[in-house]
Amino acid sequence: MHAKVLVAIALLAGCSVANAAVEWNSLSSAQQTVLLPMQKNWASLPSARQDKLALGAARWTAMTPQQRTEAQQRLQFWKTLTPQQQAATLAKRNDYRKMSPAQRLQLQKTQQSYELLPSSEQGALRKQFEQLQQQVPQSALSPASGLPSIGGAGLPPVTATPINVLPVH
Repeated sequence: MHAKVLVAIALLAGCSVANAAVEWNSLSSAQQTVLLPMQKNWASLPSARQDKLALGAARWTAMTPQQRTEAQQRLQFWKTLTPQQQAATLAKRNDYRKMSPAQRLQLQKTQQSYELLPSSEQGALRKQFEQLQQQVPQSALSPASGLPSIGGAGLPPVTATPINVLPVH
C-alpha cells in the first residue's frame, strides 16, 4: 500500500520545484508519515526528487479520503496503459494545456454536450470521428493546432482518455 501511495505522490508532485535538498526533519509529521518507507534512503535521493516527494506528500495529506481513493484509482488505470498509451495520453494532456482558455471551454462544452446524447448517437458520432481520423493527418486533429471547430462540429473531443484519469503534474 505504501508503494502505491508513494507512486501516487510522485505523480501528483510532477511539477518542477527548486533544487535545494529537503532535510527529513524539515518535513511535517504528516509528510514524514506518508514518506516513512523513504526515510532510510532520504538523504541519498537527488534534491529534485526530495522536493517532488515532499510536495506530493503535502498534497496527499491535504486530500480528503474520497480524493485519495480517486487518485489511487487513476494510478491503477494509468498502470494498465501500455507505454505507448501513456505517451499518447501525456501528449494529449500537453496539447490540452497549450490550448487557450476559450479553446478549453469550447472543448469542455462539446464534451458535456456529447455526454448528454443517447448512447446510439454517441456511437454514430464516434464512428464518424474514427472515419475522419483515418482521412485527416493526426497533426491536423491536435487540439493545440487551433482547430476547435472539430469539437464544435459535434464530434467527440480528440482526447480518447478522459481528462480526469490523467496523472496530475
